[in-house]
Amino acid sequence: MNKKIYSLIAFGALLLAAACSDNAPTVSGSTSVPNMGNNLTPESPVLCSVIGVTDSLEALEKGCIWSPEMWSRTSGYRVRTGFDNGTNTSGIWTWHVEQGYYNNVRFDWPGIATAEYDSMALADVIDKCGGSLCGKIVYEPIENKIDSAAAYIEPRGSAYVEFYFAGKDALGNIGEANVSSMQGICIEYSGNISSLELLPNDSIANLNKFSSYNVNMPYFWNQHDGSLPESKEVCFPWYRFALYTSIAGNQEVPKLVHVSIDDVVAHLKGVRFNFLFSASNTDFNIISIGRYHLADIPTTNLHPVDETCEPIAVFETFCDCDFSEEKANLIISHGNYMNFEDKKYETENDSVLLSDSSKKCIKSTLDSLRRLFVMAAEGDVSRPCDNPQPHWLICADGTESESIEFAEKQEEFGKVIESLSEGMIPADSLFAHCMSLSD
Repeated sequence: MNKKIYSLIAFGALLLAAACSDNAPTVSGSTSVPNMGNNLTPESPVLCSVIGVTDSLEALEKGCIWSPEMWSRTSGYRVRTGFDNGTNTSGIWTWHVEQGYYNNVRFDWPGIATAEYDSMALADVIDKCGGSLCGKIVYEPIENKIDSAAAYIEPRGSAYVEFYFAGKDALGNIGEANVSSMQGICIEYSGNISSLELLPNDSIANLNKFSSYNVNMPYFWNQHDGSLPESKEVCFPWYRFALYTSIAGNQEVPKLVHVSIDDVVAHLKGVRFNFLFSASNTDFNIISIGRYHLADIPTTNLHPVDETCEPIAVFETFCDCDFSEEKANLIISHGNYMNFEDKKYETENDSVLLSDSSKKCIKSTLDSLRRLFVMAAEGDVSRPCDNPQPHWLICADGTESESIEFAEKQEEFGKVIESLSEGMIPADSLFAHCMSLSD
């Protein structure tokens, strides 16, 4: 197998890392039949409708859930998340702004909104948004501070919305919940959401004062007019959240304390949606929040590639759909994009004179390849499949081994990529065509 094909498969491995498919205030406006029952167990959740449960109290006893989604357009103004602490205050949206040194920040809501922790605080907004949570972030510069050198080291302001799993306790403090059983989270949205941040309890937050677990969100915009496109769903297992540290330029670097992602999701208050700092395209629309939930993973009859490995558990899985022809085409397109981009850079670096026709050809070709590149990059945020198979195994001695099933599938996939590559015009030929054009 040649080096170029091997590089494409290496990129493919990145895509395959995930699968396809004061006193407590009175809270009003609760939905009469929330869409969630009680806490989920680590086993597969059972839909209440499947076992004939129609009453909320019976749902609590049976441990079933109303819907795989935690919050959606049909949920009302709050929901039982399955992790309520008994105060009936879980599943509520709230919002905050932090003003910057050289700009003011505010939400432009389509309806009446208050910042209280109350299910009715955003009720009018949710109604105006057709059941979802939508709005716009407005950044207004402070004229006499725009050119200040301090602007580069002082906070620039931020706005965010938060969703809480457990609700408030009897003292009015935001409670925590062990959400490990969710296995991750799925979000349907569109707009300028930049990242999703996990909000642990105060003890962990104080230890990680300058750090937080985040995952970057794909940027969904209509490329033609900047309007919101159709919403898309992205899903992230908990292990996809990475620890980010943020320190202003004038702050001393603190001693950092590492708290594992497992400890964070075992003591989680909720999630925070952070928004992009942008002068335009500041609209957002959050449609739903759901559980990631992997199907049951095989735990017996495991086959490690390493013959010295005695497998005791499955660390990571893969799905058959990860090796589809569509995924192969995306991987090839990604390779073509990177090669074409390299050639464009080399040409610019060598100060090669180009005709206007060549410039237009290179730009349009690169734009087309870039769209495929973006599609490839989004390929690892889909829902997990229904039949995961072992990918990485944990051995009795603490080491890890790839499974024979994955290794065989990967080898077959390499042949598919090589075969499809032969039928495509390579980046070299595309670039040569553009370079040959004259005015």
